[in-house]
Parts: sequence; C-alpha cells; structure tokens
Amino acid sequence: MSKARRVLVVSFFYPPDPAVGGRRVAKFVGYLPEFGWTPTVLTAAGVADATTAVPAAPIHATRFLSPWRLLLARRTERRSDEPIALRERLGRRGPLARGLYTTLRHVLPMSSVRMPDATLGWVPFALAEGRRLLASDRFDAILSSSGPPSSHLVAARLQRHARLPWVADYRDLWSDNAWDHRIPPFRWLERRLERLVLRRASYITTVARGWAERLSALHGLPVDVVYNGFDPSDYPATPPQRSGFVITYVGTLIRPQQNPEPLFAALAQLAARPDLDLDRAGLRVEFLGTAPGAIAGLAERHGVDRWVRQTPPVPHAESLARQASSMALLFLGWHDPAAGWLSAKLFEYLGARRPILAVGPPGGDASRILRECGIPDLTNDPAQIAARLASWLAEYSRAGQVRGDQDEQAVGRYTRRAQAGRLAQLLDAVVSAAGTESPC
Repeated sequence: MSKARRVLVVSFFYPPDPAVGGRRVAKFVGYLPEFGWTPTVLTAAGVADATTAVPAAPIHATRFLSPWRLLLARRTERRSDEPIALRERLGRRGPLARGLYTTLRHVLPMSSVRMPDATLGWVPFALAEGRRLLASDRFDAILSSSGPPSSHLVAARLQRHARLPWVADYRDLWSDNAWDHRIPPFRWLERRLERLVLRRASYITTVARGWAERLSALHGLPVDVVYNGFDPSDYPATPPQRSGFVITYVGTLIRPQQNPEPLFAALAQLAARPDLDLDRAGLRVEFLGTAPGAIAGLAERHGVDRWVRQTPPVPHAESLARQASSMALLFLGWHDPAAGWLSAKLFEYLGARRPILAVGPPGGDASRILRECGIPDLTNDPAQIAARLASWLAEYSRAGQVRGDQDEQAVGRYTRRAQAGRLAQLLDAVVSAAGTESPC
C-alpha cells in the first residue's frame, strides 16, 4: 500500500489569523488527509484568534514585513507581524493617516488581490522557509492559494526550484479582479506578469465556473472549480432562540453590484396589505456586518426602514449561529451574472438549513446551485419576492417556524469535505501525470 502523498500548501492567509481568506485553505488542510494527502502549511505569522480552529497539520509561519506598517505605524504601537486590514486599521488613526493611505494607494496601488500586493514583504521569508522544507522533506506537489498574488509568486519560485507539480488556487481573480481596478497600462502589464508567474502551473482551481472560463482563456491551462463549501461541524447543534421573523444578510454588501431595493419594494407591498401585520410577526431584516453607508436611505425611500436593521460584524462562529437561528437568510446576487462572481456565503447559507430568499438577476453559478438544491431561483421582481415572504409569514403564523426544504442530497455535494475530495482527485491526477509518485 502506498504511503500518503505530501503537499506543501502556500497561503499568506491562514488560521489563527481571522482573515476570511484563510478559511478555505484551512478546511482543505483539515480534510485532505482523509483522501490520502498529508499537508504542510507555509504561511505568514498572524494574529491569534481563539474562535478559529486550526487543523492539526505542520504550520510554518514566517516573518512578514508590511510596507504600510513601516510607513504609518505609531512608535508606541506594538510592532508585530500580523496581517492587517489596511483600510480599517488606518482609518482608526484619523484623517491624516487616511489621506496618506489614499495618496499612496493611487501612486503605488497596493492591495491583497493585485500587484504590487501589500504582502510582498512576506515573499523573501516564505521562499527561504519553503526551500528549507523542500530540502528536508519529500513532497509530491505544491498547492498555492491567492489572493494575495504573493502566494503564487512564492509557489512559482519553489516549483522551479523543486520541479514538483503545482496546483494554483484562485479564491480571487488577479489581473481580472472586478472590484480592485487598474488603469489600462497597469492592467496590461499585470496580465503579462500573471501569465509569466503561472506558466509552470500544472493545474488551476477556482471558486466559480465563470471565473474558471476566464482563467482558462488567460492562461491556456487546465482549470477546474473547487467550490468554497460549508462544514456542518461549524454550526451549533442547538441554535440559539431568536424572537420574531428575522431575515438575516451576513457580511459586506457591495454597492451597486448588489441591490437590496427589490426586497425593500416587496416589503412595502406587504406592509400595504390589510391581512398582514409585519410588526405583530416581529419581522425585521438584519444586515449583519454591513457598513451603514451601503444601504443608507434605501429602506427609508421605500418606507420600510422600521423593519431594517444594521448590526456590527461578529466573529465567524457567532455569525454561523445567527444564520442557523434566523427564520430566513437573504442572498443578494451580482448585478451581472456573466461576471462569474459567486459569494461564499451562499454555501454557508446552505449549511444553515434555513430558507433562502435569493434577490438579484438570475443566471450563473448561483442560479444553478439554488435550483439544484431545490431553492427558488434569484429574482428582481418585487411581486415574486413579496409572494415568497407572504407564504413564509403564513407558515410562521400557523407553526411558529418556517421549514427549509432544500434537497439534502444536493446540498451534501457542497460540504467542505466533498470539495477537499475533489481537490485531492486533481492533486492525484497532476502527480500521476508528472510521474512524481512518492516511494512506497
């Protein structure tokens, strides 16, 4: 019987750092051993977060020099090497820091999804540690996850050093990123850099079919989809009780690409019906973690602001508990389904086993997954949205609950474990094609 294969996982973001970018990678690391792969993680030193479980795997966290911290850190502040959310951290330092950040952002545009990315100070430390690991242990493949693109930069150099099969995973697009734009000359140069860096990759994975098509056209390499998925073990066995008919939206709301106005128009239609009492039902739409400016005035414009709430972000575990204890969950689709964007929160919603109210133009991966799982498709028609809500409110009035009628077999295909199994199959294929089997 063959020994388990070994994969070197390169990802700047990784628990216990609380950044959402590390969650996908950590779940792969946690489940890959079930499919014959033993991971070793190469990452950056981060911030401890007791709410995030770290899978049992060797983790090599290296130093990280942040250009923003070198420029803007206060002398009295503890100088640690944790990754930072740049806008939020700098915004708390006042208008001078915000102004300097904005100026530098235009002169030297840095982010976590484009080049030059804000984590370039990690690359030399990661390369040194990666070469040490490759020299001291036998690996069968390299897996990198981006953004930031620095993860792929490191993996490309390590692949050239060790001549191992390399799977490059895109959680976010790089030069084609839809919400971090570059002016045409910079975008052209960045596309050339991206193709240059990825030229030795054996395979590319990403989180949505639309993105897979774009990456295939850009790189001319085999590309497959490994969805983000959900982990049933992350949800509370007994969700906390919440009073009233609570519809929850979780996370950042990106305007104008996501538009909640059809929902607000539907609420206005329901409020005008004499046979419904939204206050008696305890109806409220809660935007959890959404910045106040994202929907400022929209609910008021439709006369439904009394039923709309905006609440601060909470730790991920609490967010999942609130999802599971909500009466329904609000999913807002992208304004252009052809762009290929697919929010990871759709899979969290599936895992919560609550009814999903999908608002937005139908099409793309989101529509296909909703229909496959037996959930009504996206719609921007306020009348259709109002009809769905009225049906749920009637069921809630009769039974004090609303059933989630998802197709459990279809939903099960989107667990983190199932997606890790798909990734393991791809790793098996690239190793077999390269003829780099570990000895028995």
